[in-house]
Amino acid sequence: MIGSNQPWRLWLFVIGLNILAFIGVIYLRSKGIDHYAFRGSS
Repeated sequence: MIGSNQPWRLWLFVIGLNILAFIGVIYLRSKGIDHYAFRGSS
């Protein structure tokens, strides 16, 4: 067994990445950049 405290650290990492992604989307929208522009489909 690796450790009993690993699952909550993994969830904390995943939730942290999601929060950073939402902040990034809000920041790009405030700068006038739409995140759909990066998909390459018009």
